[in-house]
Amino acid sequence: MVAMLCGLAATAGLAQAQETPPPEDGPVVFVNRITIVGNEGVASDVLRARMRTKEPSFFSILRKPKFDREQIQRDAVQLEAYYHAVGYPDAQVRVERVDYSENGRFADITIRVVEGEPIRVRTVSFPRPLVVGEAELRKKLLLAPGKPFNASLLQTDVYRIKTEHFNLGYLGVVVADSTVVDGREVDIRFIVDPGQPLNVGAIAVEGNREVRLGVIEAEIELEPGDVCRFEKVVKTQRNLFETGLFNVVDVVPENVDPVRQTVDIRIRVRERKQSWIETGFGVGNVLGSRVFAEWGTRNLVGTGRTLRFKAQYAFDLFAGDDIDFDEFDVSNTYSRYDAVFAQRRIFGIKLAAGVNAFLEDDKTVPNLEVETQGLTFGVAHNFGRPRPDFGYDTEVVGSFSIESITRREFGLPEEESRSNILGGSLSRDTRDFVLNPRRGRYRLLSASVAGGILGGKNDYYSITGNEQRYHTRGGSVLAWRGRVGYSAAYGRSDAVPVEDRFYLGGGNSVRGYDEASLGPRTVTGTASTVDGGEFMALANVEFRYPLPLLGKWNFAGTFFLDGGNVWGRASDVTASDFRLTTDVSETEVDDFRYGIGLGIRYNTPIGPIRVDYGYPLKPDIYTDENGTFYLSLGQIF
Repeated sequence: MVAMLCGLAATAGLAQAQETPPPEDGPVVFVNRITIVGNEGVASDVLRARMRTKEPSFFSILRKPKFDREQIQRDAVQLEAYYHAVGYPDAQVRVERVDYSENGRFADITIRVVEGEPIRVRTVSFPRPLVVGEAELRKKLLLAPGKPFNASLLQTDVYRIKTEHFNLGYLGVVVADSTVVDGREVDIRFIVDPGQPLNVGAIAVEGNREVRLGVIEAEIELEPGDVCRFEKVVKTQRNLFETGLFNVVDVVPENVDPVRQTVDIRIRVRERKQSWIETGFGVGNVLGSRVFAEWGTRNLVGTGRTLRFKAQYAFDLFAGDDIDFDEFDVSNTYSRYDAVFAQRRIFGIKLAAGVNAFLEDDKTVPNLEVETQGLTFGVAHNFGRPRPDFGYDTEVVGSFSIESITRREFGLPEEESRSNILGGSLSRDTRDFVLNPRRGRYRLLSASVAGGILGGKNDYYSITGNEQRYHTRGGSVLAWRGRVGYSAAYGRSDAVPVEDRFYLGGGNSVRGYDEASLGPRTVTGTASTVDGGEFMALANVEFRYPLPLLGKWNFAGTFFLDGGNVWGRASDVTASDFRLTTDVSETEVDDFRYGIGLGIRYNTPIGPIRVDYGYPLKPDIYTDENGTFYLSLGQIF
């Protein structure tokens, strides 16, 4: 990076910024980074959002933001005016410096803020009697005693007070506000006239053509005669969006009758296209290259039920695990065909239910092929806090599966069996973006039991726990995951079926090792078969950071440390298994394995394209000691 610039005019009487301009006949200069310093009361992201000058984003690949000296000065003036509006009358903002890249093509901009002492809220009072508890109202206010006085938030607080009354049916509530300024302190008063609560009158639905009226009525949270709680109006709108049947939903209270104290509800919808056809392809570590095709309808004969058919086909392009064009050999590793029927409610209860008939052929574990014909019945219920995607952060799922299984394992005769499996899970998801999270957490607890009174030939049970967390600091993310799984046979079975055991190793678990290569093995002559395990432990830590220079092209880097293994039984785990290093010849199948490495991410709006190189810290005779490259879509977790 070179140099500092001189000659930009300062705002509000502050000193001039420093600049060493690029050559006059040089190329057009683009914005690389905007750094704001000195701000404590207002976050940098809030200030950048108010600027016309922008940093490059994914959508700037073909049209990068240009650096305009006059515009950046106007941005500084705009930010200073914004500070004055949010309660900082003495604030000053200036462009402090601009640094250019060596080729003069990109500029890093530094903006200096001197906030000064703000005007603060001294008191907030409600002089009239309230139908909503004062403590409850105060918890909702943005302008609380001690905070800077932002006049633009006053109306927001008025709306929040109204909303609390709306939720009790007081749709005619009137809230007046007044402020008294005393030096650098402000006293705020909210005068509330709640009026009378209103009940629901008539409910009208319009706009539906293919969706039956009964499907819509099942999602309405209000009935004529109920108190018209605004939260139920909003929940009705959310319910209708969640069906996936509509791209526009308006739920509007209208025709207020003050004499009868009623209000009518009008629901207007616009239907989505009811059927779809999709095809696609992808690249992953477990399934390799894959293609799929799907047809479905989300409104089977007008009932709001879903019916879809999907086919998936995965294949390897090269013989073996390495990318070697001399070994180019397309071979099928996985195929699956699904027919799914689903509905949102059972007997009017909001309990999503479905039936899935499937045929699967899985060859992803070396020297093992498992063909499964199955039928799964499932139910799910979402609750907890609403998410921006109209889902909820907590989900309970239950299922019952009947599976007819054919196993072909190297060195063993073909085996047929049947498993009847009862399963359940509880998850909580507060991640900000599932495909590329930067903050939040994901928790999952799942359990299943097969056989016994359920029938079938296999008797076993399993339980798995998963915890993922994401911490953001600046532009970087520290992410970690821990998983533990335990399973055991009982009754007529001596061991958990091979297809239901745990497998680790590869690009989605312990990088630096081949897919599904860790844990117990059976050696027959010169061939070795991975047996899987009945106990599993996995830990991953990733530090995800923007790459210098390449960050403007949406590339990011990752440093990671993985650890994990599977054991034949939980009783096989010993403290010595967790030693950090061993000689290759001394590494045993029960040793907890470690992998370390670096990765590159190319960020897209639907998640990153991922390339990782993992190096094994504790290899055995079956491990490539030079490490392994992995290519996939989306983050590992």
